[in-house]
Amino acid sequence: MPSELTVAIEEAYRVFGAYRLGHHLIVCHCRCCMTEEEERQLVNTPLRSIPADLLAEYTNSAHDDDDDQVARELRCFLPRYFELIAAHDYPDHIGLDICLRRLGQADYRNKWPRAEVESIDRFFDAFLKHSLTRLDLEPVGYRLAFNIRSVVTLAVTAGGDIDRLLHSWAGAEDPAAAIHMAALREYVIEERDKAYLHSACLESHEEAAKTVGEWLLQPNLTARIEAAFFGVGDPRLQVILSNGMRTA
Repeated sequence: MPSELTVAIEEAYRVFGAYRLGHHLIVCHCRCCMTEEEERQLVNTPLRSIPADLLAEYTNSAHDDDDDQVARELRCFLPRYFELIAAHDYPDHIGLDICLRRLGQADYRNKWPRAEVESIDRFFDAFLKHSLTRLDLEPVGYRLAFNIRSVVTLAVTAGGDIDRLLHSWAGAEDPAAAIHMAALREYVIEERDKAYLHSACLESHEEAAKTVGEWLLQPNLTARIEAAFFGVGDPRLQVILSNGMRTA
């Protein structure tokens, strides 16, 4: 049976499958951006075969924004973005956090067909749930090797529905969901009138950062973290859960 994440990616290939590229892309060719040879390679490589480093050049170089050719090009590439992200082969030189920032700039929630918006939402739901299963630890210390903050930041900077994403997380199974809640609490900053998720990539997304920070500090999540502490046998995971309870 295919996983929920695989289903979401294949659905994206179907939903966005009508979009095609022309002979040229609307991209920057300055010394810091895509070369004309890279553009040629990108246009002529089958979509499912585009490597992450080549698509990263598009991410870095497609500065323009419109509802015509630029939007069509982005939608054409979007299923491949999803596929590479799911494989943890991120199409951005910076990493996962902002590799879908072009999507966030497109105002797609208000401009694109409902089926396309729903396909994007389902990918974020599935990718979050997949990421919550990653409980591998750093070789030394008491940290998860995969930081779920990158997934949350990805969704926010891509213009995702953060309330929906958090609802999906709340419905995920413990102890894994609670372990990641505890780990992410380390990045919550509390001030006099607010709590927010700290990330350099979220400085221009204050409301979303606040939504995530306040959600993470809810008493019911503290109770879940505490229950998970007694439900896991790995002492290193117990340390992460214990630290999460102290930061509440």
